[in-house]
Amino acid sequence: MIQIQTTMKISKSILLIEDDKDDQLFFTECLEKIENATLFDIANNGREALDKLEKSINLPDMIFMDINMPLMNGLNCLTEINKDPRTKNIPVVMLSTDAEQAEQARTRGAKAFKKKPGSFAILQSRVEQLINLDFISNASFANQTFQTAQYAE
Repeated sequence: MIQIQTTMKISKSILLIEDDKDDQLFFTECLEKIENATLFDIANNGREALDKLEKSINLPDMIFMDINMPLMNGLNCLTEINKDPRTKNIPVVMLSTDAEQAEQARTRGAKAFKKKPGSFAILQSRVEQLINLDFISNASFANQTFQTAQYAE
């Protein structure tokens, strides 16, 4: 008897931390096209995100976070997320238009870094790839996102 191993895509809830309304819309439209992803919530800055996480009974499975935001930027928010025992194991993917921030994101504990693309199709493809990534068994692939950030569209 031949055994076929199927990989079932696990549904993941996503917290988006992004101050730009157009980028929020762009990202949520991408999520709607990904069958195993749901929007957990949106926060407009790091401070708002930490408040939402602190007050939430259930936590998101993943966080996608912009770096440059008012009140509390993404790097400072990432530091706070990683200090909290409740949230420190949530994979955080940093998003930025500035690839030079990739190393700072990595050293502060981000699991991946993606330069914001201008194309809907590229964003959807990258987001879906990261949602389906197992950050433990595929750590080397996730780590490559920091090294290749400057070459990404």
